[in-house]
Amino acid sequence: MTVPFWKTVSVGNDFVLVRSEDVEGSELVELARWACRRKFGIGSDGLLVVDSHAERPSLRMFNPDGTEDFCGNGLRCAALFLRRGGGADRFVIRHGGKDVPVGFEKAGWIDVQLPPASWAPEDIPLAPGVGEVFLRQFDVDGESLTVSALSTGTAHTVVELDSPPPDDLFDRLSPKIEVHPWFPERTSVLWTWPEGKCGVRARVWERGVGETDGCGTGSAAIAAVRFRKATETGGPSAGEKAIAVLTNGGETAVGRGPGGSLIVSARAEIRYEGAFDWPPRP
Repeated sequence: MTVPFWKTVSVGNDFVLVRSEDVEGSELVELARWACRRKFGIGSDGLLVVDSHAERPSLRMFNPDGTEDFCGNGLRCAALFLRRGGGADRFVIRHGGKDVPVGFEKAGWIDVQLPPASWAPEDIPLAPGVGEVFLRQFDVDGESLTVSALSTGTAHTVVELDSPPPDDLFDRLSPKIEVHPWFPERTSVLWTWPEGKCGVRARVWERGVGETDGCGTGSAAIAAVRFRKATETGGPSAGEKAIAVLTNGGETAVGRGPGGSLIVSARAEIRYEGAFDWPPRP
């Protein structure tokens, strides 16, 4: 069968987006593995499967290795797709068992309102006995790091540095942290360092993907660590209501929302559309 698709991108994360009705009955894990391959498929950081015909639009996201995950930038791309040609400025998308409000602002910015970050070991999850991980020493491959582990819909480990990590350190430790015994379902790894007075710069390693240019839920996790740190330790950032997270893919603004939620704002675009045969021809 011939499947139409749309190539979307937000903050450097690119996705192949398909409609659920066009891939009904397909093995989505295998479809994701093929579609995300950059030399033999279409090429992307993930596969988005959008259902717009249910009572509430929904999204499923698959990593290049076929694992299903929760995705902030994917939500933003799905929202843009659902609103193409006109529609409401604000609506809700069902994703990963959560109802996620999205909103369209001026200058092309799209808000994604994520639930409050969770530090509970069972939500991340962490291995039994590890306990809460907030600004804790973490030893891996002969290196000692200061890390925090939390969930903003998916697992993240935030590494705190004073300056950018050397390439060899990032490349050597990121995959080892991803599969460390502390994280039985793996974790994404966010290497962070200060950027000006109200910003953080980050280098991103996503579980199931590898290095990417951006991560929406990762930006939310970085902000959650900063907000908690400011609340508990005080200092000049204690009153911050929003911060800028800068990655290779661009800027994401993360603000405090109602009830502890996190408003993650950035731009998205639909780059092009096309079609492919599925299953692929030999």
